Amino acid sequence: MKIEQTSVVDYDEVDTDFRMKLPVLFQRLQRGALHHSESVGLGSAAMVEAGAVWILNRMRVDIYRMPVYRDEITLRTWHKGSTGFRAGRDFLVLCGEEKVAAATSLWLYYDLSRKRITKIPESVSEPYTAEADDVLVAGAIDFAVDKTFVPVQTITITTREGDYDPNGHVNNTVYLEYLNTLIQRCGIVDAKVGQVVIQYLKEIGRDVHTILAGVAAAENTVRFRFFDPTAVYAAGFVTVGKPG
Repeated sequence: MKIEQTSVVDYDEVDTDFRMKLPVLFQRLQRGALHHSESVGLGSAAMVEAGAVWILNRMRVDIYRMPVYRDEITLRTWHKGSTGFRAGRDFLVLCGEEKVAAATSLWLYYDLSRKRITKIPESVSEPYTAEADDVLVAGAIDFAVDKTFVPVQTITITTREGDYDPNGHVNNTVYLEYLNTLIQRCGIVDAKVGQVVIQYLKEIGRDVHTILAGVAAAENTVRFRFFDPTAVYAAGFVTVGKPG
Protein backbone atom coordinates (compact mmCIF):
# COMPACT_ATOMS: atom_id res chain seq x y z
CA MET A 1 0.00 0.00 0.00
CA LYS A 2 1.30 3.42 -0.97
CA ILE A 3 -0.03 6.56 0.69
CA GLU A 4 -0.20 9.89 -1.16
CA GLN A 5 -0.63 13.40 0.21
CA THR A 6 -0.76 16.69 -1.70
CA SER A 7 -0.06 20.12 -0.22
CA VAL A 8 1.11 23.62 -1.16
CA VAL A 9 4.26 25.25 0.21
CA ASP A 10 3.05 28.15 2.34
CA TYR A 11 4.66 31.48 3.25
CA ASP A 12 5.66 30.47 6.78
CA GLU A 13 7.39 27.37 5.38
CA VAL A 14 9.98 29.15 3.22
CA ASP A 15 13.26 30.90 3.91
CA THR A 16 14.49 34.32 2.76
CA ASP A 17 15.02 32.93 -0.77
CA PHE A 18 11.45 31.57 -0.85
CA ARG A 19 12.75 27.98 -0.72
CA MET A 20 11.14 25.44 1.58
CA LYS A 21 12.98 25.26 4.89
CA LEU A 22 14.83 22.04 5.58
CA PRO A 23 12.81 21.18 8.73
CA VAL A 24 9.57 21.64 6.78
CA LEU A 25 10.59 18.95 4.30
CA PHE A 26 11.16 16.55 7.18
CA GLN A 27 7.80 17.52 8.67
CA ARG A 28 6.12 16.54 5.40
CA LEU A 29 7.81 13.14 5.56
CA GLN A 30 6.73 12.63 9.15
CA ARG A 31 3.14 13.57 8.35
CA GLY A 32 3.07 11.03 5.55
CA ALA A 33 4.28 8.27 7.85
CA LEU A 34 1.75 9.24 10.53
CA HIS A 35 -1.08 9.35 7.99
CA HIS A 36 -0.17 5.87 6.73
CA SER A 37 -0.22 4.49 10.28
CA GLU A 38 -3.55 6.15 11.03
CA SER A 39 -5.06 4.81 7.80
CA VAL A 40 -4.41 1.22 8.94
CA GLY A 41 -5.63 1.78 12.49
CA LEU A 42 -2.17 2.18 14.02
CA GLY A 43 -2.05 5.91 14.68
CA SER A 44 0.12 7.32 17.46
CA ALA A 45 -2.65 7.52 20.06
CA ALA A 46 -3.81 3.98 19.33
CA MET A 47 -0.24 2.69 19.54
CA VAL A 48 0.39 4.38 22.89
CA GLU A 49 -2.87 2.98 24.24
CA ALA A 50 -1.70 -0.48 23.14
CA GLY A 51 1.62 0.10 24.90
CA ALA A 52 4.05 0.65 22.00
CA VAL A 53 5.51 3.35 19.74
CA TRP A 54 7.58 3.60 16.59
CA ILE A 55 11.03 5.15 17.09
CA LEU A 56 12.82 6.66 14.10
CA ASN A 57 16.36 5.31 14.19
CA ARG A 58 17.93 6.71 11.03
CA MET A 59 17.08 8.52 7.81
CA ARG A 60 18.73 9.54 4.56
CA VAL A 61 17.16 12.27 2.45
CA ASP A 62 18.40 13.14 -1.04
CA ILE A 63 17.30 16.59 -2.23
CA TYR A 64 17.36 17.26 -5.98
CA ARG A 65 15.57 20.62 -5.81
CA MET A 66 14.06 22.22 -2.75
CA PRO A 67 10.42 23.17 -3.43
CA VAL A 68 9.65 26.90 -3.44
CA TYR A 69 6.79 29.11 -2.30
CA ARG A 70 3.40 28.04 -3.69
CA ASP A 71 4.75 24.85 -5.25
CA GLU A 72 2.22 22.04 -5.09
CA ILE A 73 3.99 18.97 -3.81
CA THR A 74 2.94 15.35 -3.71
CA LEU A 75 4.35 13.03 -1.07
CA ARG A 76 4.24 9.27 -1.55
CA THR A 77 5.32 6.87 1.16
CA TRP A 78 5.28 3.14 1.67
CA HIS A 79 6.24 0.45 4.15
CA LYS A 80 9.29 -1.58 3.09
CA GLY A 81 8.56 -4.53 5.34
CA SER A 82 9.87 -5.51 8.76
CA THR A 83 12.38 -7.94 10.21
CA GLY A 84 12.65 -8.57 13.93
CA PHE A 85 12.30 -5.19 15.65
CA ARG A 86 13.17 -3.13 12.53
CA ALA A 87 10.90 -1.71 9.84
CA GLY A 88 11.75 0.26 6.70
CA ARG A 89 9.90 3.14 5.06
CA ASP A 90 10.59 5.03 1.83
CA PHE A 91 9.39 8.46 0.68
CA LEU A 92 9.15 10.23 -2.68
CA VAL A 93 8.45 13.95 -3.06
CA LEU A 94 7.22 15.30 -6.42
CA CYS A 95 6.38 18.68 -7.91
CA GLY A 96 4.19 17.64 -10.78
CA GLU A 97 6.24 14.94 -12.52
CA GLU A 98 9.55 16.29 -11.20
CA LYS A 99 11.24 14.27 -8.47
CA VAL A 100 12.47 16.86 -5.97
CA ALA A 101 13.42 14.61 -3.01
CA ALA A 102 13.63 10.98 -2.00
CA ALA A 103 14.21 9.41 1.40
CA THR A 104 14.66 6.09 3.12
CA SER A 105 14.30 5.42 6.83
CA LEU A 106 14.60 2.75 9.52
CA TRP A 107 12.19 2.50 12.45
CA LEU A 108 12.31 0.48 15.68
CA TYR A 109 9.37 -0.96 17.62
CA TYR A 110 9.47 0.07 21.29
CA ASP A 111 7.50 -1.59 24.10
CA LEU A 112 6.49 1.11 26.59
CA SER A 113 5.78 -1.21 29.51
CA ARG A 114 9.03 -3.14 29.21
CA LYS A 115 10.93 -0.02 28.14
CA ARG A 116 12.90 -1.74 25.42
CA ILE A 117 13.05 -2.43 21.71
CA THR A 118 11.12 -5.57 20.88
CA LYS A 119 10.05 -7.75 17.95
CA ILE A 120 7.32 -6.29 15.77
CA PRO A 121 4.10 -8.35 16.10
CA GLU A 122 2.48 -9.58 12.90
CA SER A 123 -0.68 -7.72 13.95
CA VAL A 124 1.32 -4.49 13.58
CA SER A 125 3.38 -5.24 10.47
CA GLU A 126 0.72 -6.89 8.29
CA PRO A 127 -1.80 -3.99 8.01
CA TYR A 128 0.76 -1.77 6.27
CA THR A 129 1.55 -4.34 3.56
CA ALA A 130 5.11 -4.30 2.20
CA GLU A 131 6.18 -2.69 -1.09
CA ALA A 132 9.35 -3.85 -2.85
CA ASP A 133 10.17 -0.53 -4.57
CA ASP A 134 13.45 1.11 -3.51
CA VAL A 135 13.34 4.89 -3.79
CA LEU A 136 17.14 5.05 -3.40
CA VAL A 137 19.86 2.54 -4.22
CA ALA A 138 19.75 -0.73 -2.30
CA GLY A 139 21.58 -0.41 1.02
CA ALA A 140 21.23 3.38 1.17
CA ILE A 141 20.09 3.15 4.78
CA ASP A 142 23.25 1.30 5.84
CA PHE A 143 25.34 4.41 6.34
CA ALA A 144 27.87 5.11 9.09
CA VAL A 145 28.03 8.32 11.12
CA ASP A 146 30.87 9.70 13.22
CA LYS A 147 29.56 10.12 16.77
CA THR A 148 32.88 11.14 18.33
CA PHE A 149 34.48 13.70 16.00
CA VAL A 150 35.84 16.87 17.57
CA PRO A 151 33.72 19.83 16.39
CA VAL A 152 35.44 22.79 14.80
CA GLN A 153 32.55 25.03 15.79
CA THR A 154 29.96 24.56 18.53
CA ILE A 155 26.84 26.43 19.58
CA THR A 156 24.52 25.99 22.56
CA ILE A 157 20.86 25.27 21.84
CA THR A 158 18.10 25.73 24.40
CA THR A 159 15.18 23.33 24.09
CA ARG A 160 11.71 24.87 23.95
CA GLU A 161 8.40 23.56 25.21
CA GLY A 162 7.14 23.45 21.65
CA ASP A 163 9.95 21.04 20.71
CA TYR A 164 8.34 18.13 22.56
CA ASP A 165 5.85 15.75 21.01
CA PRO A 166 3.21 13.50 22.67
CA ASN A 167 5.90 10.92 23.44
CA GLY A 168 7.56 13.43 25.78
CA HIS A 169 10.81 13.94 23.88
CA VAL A 170 12.08 16.39 21.28
CA ASN A 171 10.38 15.52 17.99
CA ASN A 172 12.59 14.08 15.25
CA THR A 173 11.89 16.96 12.89
CA VAL A 174 13.00 19.54 15.48
CA TYR A 175 16.55 18.21 15.19
CA LEU A 176 16.47 19.61 11.66
CA GLU A 177 15.59 23.03 13.06
CA TYR A 178 18.63 22.71 15.30
CA LEU A 179 20.72 21.59 12.32
CA ASN A 180 19.50 24.45 10.14
CA THR A 181 20.39 26.96 12.87
CA LEU A 182 23.77 25.33 13.39
CA ILE A 183 24.97 25.34 9.80
CA GLN A 184 23.64 28.84 9.09
CA ARG A 185 25.05 30.49 12.21
CA CYS A 186 28.41 28.81 11.72
CA GLY A 187 28.48 30.13 8.15
CA ILE A 188 29.35 26.73 6.71
CA VAL A 189 26.66 26.03 4.16
CA ASP A 190 26.18 28.80 1.62
CA ALA A 191 25.19 26.45 -1.21
CA LYS A 192 22.17 24.19 -1.56
CA VAL A 193 21.93 21.10 0.64
CA GLY A 194 21.93 17.96 -1.50
CA GLN A 195 21.73 15.24 1.11
CA VAL A 196 20.99 14.90 4.82
CA VAL A 197 21.91 11.76 6.75
CA ILE A 198 21.00 11.45 10.44
CA GLN A 199 21.03 8.76 13.07
CA TYR A 200 19.01 9.27 16.25
CA LEU A 201 20.94 7.82 19.17
CA LYS A 202 19.20 8.91 22.38
CA GLU A 203 16.00 10.85 22.97
CA ILE A 204 16.15 14.38 24.36
CA GLY A 205 13.80 14.26 27.33
CA ARG A 206 12.14 17.06 29.25
CA ASP A 207 14.93 17.04 31.82
CA VAL A 208 17.39 18.26 29.16
CA HIS A 209 17.21 22.05 28.85
CA THR A 210 20.34 22.77 26.78
CA ILE A 211 22.45 20.77 24.36
CA LEU A 212 25.56 21.43 22.34
CA ALA A 213 25.55 21.30 18.54
CA GLY A 214 28.89 20.84 16.82
CA VAL A 215 30.08 20.76 13.21
CA ALA A 216 33.20 20.01 11.21
CA ALA A 217 33.38 20.69 7.46
CA ALA A 218 35.58 19.09 4.81
CA GLU A 219 35.12 19.90 1.11
CA ASN A 220 31.40 19.36 0.37
CA THR A 221 30.53 17.43 3.55
CA VAL A 222 29.54 18.82 6.94
CA ARG A 223 29.52 16.43 9.89
CA PHE A 224 27.30 17.32 12.82
CA ARG A 225 26.32 15.99 16.20
CA PHE A 226 24.02 17.03 19.04
CA PHE A 227 25.39 16.21 22.46
CA ASP A 228 26.11 17.20 26.05
CA PRO A 229 28.67 15.89 28.56
CA THR A 230 26.51 12.82 29.26
CA ALA A 231 25.30 11.67 25.84
CA VAL A 232 25.26 12.00 22.06
CA TYR A 233 21.65 12.48 20.99
CA ALA A 234 22.07 12.40 17.20
CA ALA A 235 24.81 12.54 14.60
CA GLY A 236 25.10 12.65 10.84
CA PHE A 237 26.29 14.65 7.88
CA VAL A 238 25.10 17.05 5.22
CA THR A 239 26.43 17.21 1.67
CA VAL A 240 26.36 20.36 -0.44
CA GLY A 241 25.39 20.16 -4.09
CA LYS A 242 23.97 17.09 -5.81
CA PRO A 243 23.18 14.06 -3.59
CA GLY A 244 26.02 11.58 -3.23
